[in-house]
Amino acid sequence: MVGANEAVTENLLCLRPGAATAGDYEGVFAEPAVQRWLRPPPMPPFAAADFERMARRDRAHWDRHGYGPWAVREREGGAFVGRGGLAWATVAGERQVELPWAVSPALQNRGYATEMALAAIETAREAGLHRVVSLALPDNLASRRVMEKAGLQYVAEIEHVGLPHLLFELDLG
Repeated sequence: MVGANEAVTENLLCLRPGAATAGDYEGVFAEPAVQRWLRPPPMPPFAAADFERMARRDRAHWDRHGYGPWAVREREGGAFVGRGGLAWATVAGERQVELPWAVSPALQNRGYATEMALAAIETAREAGLHRVVSLALPDNLASRRVMEKAGLQYVAEIEHVGLPHLLFELDLG
């Protein structure tokens, strides 16, 4: 059984982050293949303290908004997949709801990021949100494909965290 604004998809359990989430996050975000897209140079790599801070921030997001980033597990076997869901972020100087995702390299190329994105879009609709956005580095073709499969449309190239990013959006009208 899942709670409000959590999701069960064909392959995934998309759950509110719990007390052990920081360790799960470390297992994904410390991977060089993930850091390549989320902490490229000149940004510093994730440090051990970042994972606990991220988990605390995600739990606080849930407390504040009633939805937020998910700690995502496989339905079969319960392996930790990564992070998805919804997160308020400042994008191009505006507060917007972003669809973030990160998938463990060992579990990539199974459609999990797309499954997370589609579930997050449905959760956003149910939460009464009118628009979601997503960002990717220009050469992150895998994330761009996820955005397109989830129905997001390219808007512009913007600067985000000091780096060029592609901004995609979906009007949930």
